[in-house]
Amino acid sequence: MKTKIGLIAVLGLLLAGSIAAQKKPAVKFTSVYTNLTRNCKTLRASHGSDEGSLCRGAGNFQVRVYYSAAAAHVNAEIKGKDESITLAMLGMDFDERKVTLEWRLANGKPFAVIMRVPIYGEPSRDPAGTDDPYFGKVIGQQLVVNGLFGFEETVKGEVDAKTPNANAKARELADKAYAEAAK
Repeated sequence: MKTKIGLIAVLGLLLAGSIAAQKKPAVKFTSVYTNLTRNCKTLRASHGSDEGSLCRGAGNFQVRVYYSAAAAHVNAEIKGKDESITLAMLGMDFDERKVTLEWRLANGKPFAVIMRVPIYGEPSRDPAGTDDPYFGKVIGQQLVVNGLFGFEETVKGEVDAKTPNANAKARELADKAYAEAAK
């Protein structure tokens, strides 16, 4: 009887060890930051276009900031590729000097970007034409989480900037979505 119990215990330990060995190692999440006033080069206007900038990002990513007739655009792109992911489309009063992007990394590889952006009210037009017809008045701020290539649909969300520990909650949102997508 003791032999059977001992054999069962040994088999149980072997099975538990085998299951533990099959589990993926824990993902290590970290952050790096891009300030849109450092490590950037100005993209000179040509042929009727507006100036923009190109900033170094995390890993092989860069950030392109450019302006259209009605908005400021912030995109993440892989260096040397003609693909981009929109991080934000903002009113013309966007001041890139006040923006720092947080890149979320899983085991050292970028998978998402967290960016603080304004929340706009409904656009309106006053008789003098001084309102922005595309973006309303700024009524708050939020942290927007955008997944990068391969995670665009699964890693995304917003956290109101007034939320206590908003930055930590945005990181948690990104990391949890990554873990779910990676299963």
